[in-house]
Amino acid sequence: MTKRAEKAAPPEKPAAKAKGKKAKPARTEALTWTMRLCGVGFFFLALGTLGVVSVFSYYGRDLPTVATLKDYDPPQISRVLDRKGRLIAESFTERRTVVPMSRIPRVLVLSVLAAEDADFYRHTGLDYAGIARALIYDTLRGRPTQGASTITQQIVKNLLLTPERTIARKVRELILARRLEQELGKDQILFLYLNHINFGHGRYGVEEASRFYFGKHVQELTLAEASLIAGIPQAPARLSPVQHPEAARRRQLYVLDQLGAKRAQYWDDLPQASIDQARQQEVHLRKPEQSQELAPEAAEVARELLVSLVGDEAARRGGYTIETSIDLGLEVAARTALRNGLLHVDERQKLQGPLKPRKGDARLAPLASGSTLSVGRAYDAVVVSANNASGRIMLDLGGQRGVAQVADAARWNPKSLSAGVFAEPGAHLRVSVENLATDDQPARVRMLLGPQGAVVVIDPRTREVLALIGGDEASYGFNRATNAVRQPGSTWKAIEYALALDTGKFTPASVVIDAPEVYDQWKPNNFETWEYAGAVRLREALALSINLVAVRVTAELTPPKVVEFARKLGITSELDPSLALALGASAVRPIELVNAYATFAAGGRFSATRIVKRIRDSQGNEVALPKRAPPQSVLSPQGAYLITSLLTSVIQHPSGTGRAAQVLKRPIAGKTGTSNRVRDAWFVGFTPELVAGVWVGYDDLRPLGKSETGANTALPIWIELMKEAVKDRPAVDFPVPSGIATAKIDPKTGKLAYQGQTDAIDEFFLAGTVPTEVATPPDVVDSGTFLMEQLGGTAAANHPKTPPP
Repeated sequence: MTKRAEKAAPPEKPAAKAKGKKAKPARTEALTWTMRLCGVGFFFLALGTLGVVSVFSYYGRDLPTVATLKDYDPPQISRVLDRKGRLIAESFTERRTVVPMSRIPRVLVLSVLAAEDADFYRHTGLDYAGIARALIYDTLRGRPTQGASTITQQIVKNLLLTPERTIARKVRELILARRLEQELGKDQILFLYLNHINFGHGRYGVEEASRFYFGKHVQELTLAEASLIAGIPQAPARLSPVQHPEAARRRQLYVLDQLGAKRAQYWDDLPQASIDQARQQEVHLRKPEQSQELAPEAAEVARELLVSLVGDEAARRGGYTIETSIDLGLEVAARTALRNGLLHVDERQKLQGPLKPRKGDARLAPLASGSTLSVGRAYDAVVVSANNASGRIMLDLGGQRGVAQVADAARWNPKSLSAGVFAEPGAHLRVSVENLATDDQPARVRMLLGPQGAVVVIDPRTREVLALIGGDEASYGFNRATNAVRQPGSTWKAIEYALALDTGKFTPASVVIDAPEVYDQWKPNNFETWEYAGAVRLREALALSINLVAVRVTAELTPPKVVEFARKLGITSELDPSLALALGASAVRPIELVNAYATFAAGGRFSATRIVKRIRDSQGNEVALPKRAPPQSVLSPQGAYLITSLLTSVIQHPSGTGRAAQVLKRPIAGKTGTSNRVRDAWFVGFTPELVAGVWVGYDDLRPLGKSETGANTALPIWIELMKEAVKDRPAVDFPVPSGIATAKIDPKTGKLAYQGQTDAIDEFFLAGTVPTEVATPPDVVDSGTFLMEQLGGTAAANHPKTPPP
């Protein structure tokens, strides 16, 4: 220091003495400030804690209870299966099948934990570090963007809260996650997650994901497959292996990497070699199948029964497995046969495109004043124009606008003609209204150019329905097999003849006059109105389907008795107890007529048809089905055999209306039927093991057209179906019950054959009803025949004198 500096420095003054207080040491002062800061910190901590408590208390009000998840019952798929367990149809609001943890393989559990929440079995429902990061980030952004959800939180979000992304919802999620962990065990929570989460393509839960992507049950998954599935829930649309295979592969490798990285810490029982192998293994996805229900008619019957048993709400939530009697292979064969048969009708009747305009005025008469179109009804229409680009055909429905799509008329457009070529302006066609017109859109209609049909196949021993076809298309709608009420024509004759034989009033050899007769101003005719056979045996009358013989038989039995017998055979449709009943004038449903024939094949024992065999809920518990009435004997075994024998003549007679069925080369019994004005064509026939019936007709009762009959229209469909149905079955004869007698008879008179008669034929009879009178040789005059013809009745000699026992 310089002298100047020394000189300038002021002399040090002694420290002033404190007046009244001593000076605090520095350490004490620091402690004071520390305590003050701690106090402030504690204050703010308490304030923050109070704020957090207040927030959680505020948002914790009116929260759903987590206890409800103990009774987890989500919407599931209900499945309808055929008799062999093959899928017929599915119904669902969410495509899900709940499976227990015992069926979920460990490789899938570990893959999900590696992908979503490795600490799941260690935390208490929340990832606190992740939550802090997310809250800070969301606060800075001013909106929720970060996720830090554990599996527990995801369950809360998906099952208890709305999917909105708000801070308030997040707070509620945190509260409920802690409550859920306190209420349920870890395995229970993981069970909820694995069964509820979305795996894309409308599949929920690991079982449906396994079925969709790999075509197998979840317990069959490999590690490679499990790791692929486990990666999907993060972003199901973006990580779909079907639509985005590369992204799905990257996500799968991430899951496998996580499995390897955390193996020692979390799942050391999983060999590293298995992870490495899964990384190299190529995964084969199942080819996506187009959703197609092959038996919608049976599926609808099954669902209606389910609703009646468990109620609308339970049926809607699903989870049921409905086992039916349907044979899917036979169902497909039946629909194919029906389609082919209808195509032949279309071709014969020139119903296929191109549709040409009529000559002359093509306009339609306008609809009645004040009337409007009705959904489901059929109307005549005229083509106004067509748009080839859109495939739309514009129509005039008597002053109302309509539009049809040429794509809907594929059956009548085998050459795939454009809309304008398929239906030219001025062409007339029949349409059905599907949707009514709006202010800017015409009514949506569907073309009805050709007839429809129905097929029913029944096992006569069990009455299980093996095939149920209500139309040519496998779609939901009007089921003609169970709901169409149509005139059976000559197929009805089997019912009245069965009663005639069983009562003993007639035998197969009874001779009845085929000649015109008037009944109370009604004069019935044969199908061929110009031809009459005179005296004819009952067997031959049925084989040739002679109407006037059927009328005489019904008159003898009385129509009310025939109605009473039909009721015992299961015919529930309204029947008119008049002589017109003899010719099938009263309409019946296809399924009830086929089941009536099944009673003949079953030896006279009637039982109701059955489609649903068993229903199980999601837990495997059986739902009690309605009790079935026990089979009832409504026809003696002998009477059933006789009518069956007569029906075989329809096939075996050289001129029998069903002779085309001989191509099957096996015993067959059956009957053709054609209703008044050819509105309906039928064939119902059976072997000892199967009964099948085919109906063809227009829904609006239009005539089928020239040359369309039961033999020409329905029988070919039946033959095509039965070729498939019996191809692996041996030919079996109809069993002959005890109480049946045989005798040689004269084919002309039905009497016992005279000694040495060379053209005698064998005939079956109920024991005690064999004719006693012997036919007169040709060199002797038979006055009885002349008298019988004059009386216009049946030969008394051929009627048994006493009824059978």
